[in-house]
Amino acid sequence: MQPVIEHRPVSTPALRVRQVDPTTDPRWAAFVASHPNGLAFHHPAWLATLADTFDFAPVHLACEDEHGALHGVLPLFYRRGLLRGRQLWSLPYTPIAGPLARSRAAVGALVRTAAELAGDTAGQRLQIHSELPDLAVNDVPFLRVDWYPNYVIDLPDRSEALRFSKSRRRGIAKAVRAGVRVRDAEGVTDVHAWYDLYVQTLRRLGHPPLPLSLFEAAWTHMRSQGLLRLLLAERSAGGRTELLGGAVLLHGSTTVTDQFAADRVDARQYHPSDLILGQAIKQAWEAGYRRYDLGSAAPDQTGLQQFKEVWGARACPLFRYFHPPTDWGTRLSSPRSRTRGQARLAAACWRRLPPAATRPLGRWIHRYL
Repeated sequence: MQPVIEHRPVSTPALRVRQVDPTTDPRWAAFVASHPNGLAFHHPAWLATLADTFDFAPVHLACEDEHGALHGVLPLFYRRGLLRGRQLWSLPYTPIAGPLARSRAAVGALVRTAAELAGDTAGQRLQIHSELPDLAVNDVPFLRVDWYPNYVIDLPDRSEALRFSKSRRRGIAKAVRAGVRVRDAEGVTDVHAWYDLYVQTLRRLGHPPLPLSLFEAAWTHMRSQGLLRLLLAERSAGGRTELLGGAVLLHGSTTVTDQFAADRVDARQYHPSDLILGQAIKQAWEAGYRRYDLGSAAPDQTGLQQFKEVWGARACPLFRYFHPPTDWGTRLSSPRSRTRGQARLAAACWRRLPPAATRPLGRWIHRYL
């Protein structure tokens, strides 16, 4: 499904943009829920999660007409990092955000206002993560960088059958025969147990983990609203139950996002990830969701790409927009750039860190760099 922007007739009311607080303005959540591209990342609960975790200053913009009806929203945070400098960012540590709007006029109004706010401070940049292939505004130049694609499963209508490939059905069957069971997390204790696996998984991949406080805040703000589930795969053996894997699912208006998955390498023969995914996709389909987002994969992660494709996912382009249009974004994304070379070196070093060191270092990196 392509990002939806409706073409409004010429008689569209005049639009204005102003800063609002999504956590107290009920129009924001209602707008996200009613928009076909509304993601959990646009929702006030996710914005509250980021604010609680990182203490970034919010600059959330709403585009409304003279009657107060919303035509679009653009979540933003002000962030200052030692390496990234001063930024207005939509959104920090979030794969997709950017403007969510019902017309191109609303997109333009939101983006223009954000660029003006960024320009109020010397040296400040505007960065937007978006599925939209074109954020062009006549008087606001952007550098667009093609980012790593997201892999998305288009779920069939409820009147059609949901089918998995033979290899995935075989993996699910092996998990069931091995005694693996999947359940919903019940409390913060389960979040902490899953987070241990998440830290191990990110260390294996060479990436610093997001802080535990982010997932605690997400559990508090999002689960009670039906926006978050944590699925855990467990197996009982020798009189005790072991956690083999888990995945955090975030629910938008029509899309379930599987963004934070973790597993034990020494338990992969039990196929816990197959059982989690099979159950999560089936339940999303039964609930009427139209897309299941498996997250992104870098060009050199061919194994991860193939895993997502075997589940029936297709690559959907994502974009990073930078204003003013300097070469900073290009350096960041080029596989041969010095920046990417430094990132690969940092990943190799991260894999060699003592496990106990990765938690505090990850928290510091995400907060200050």
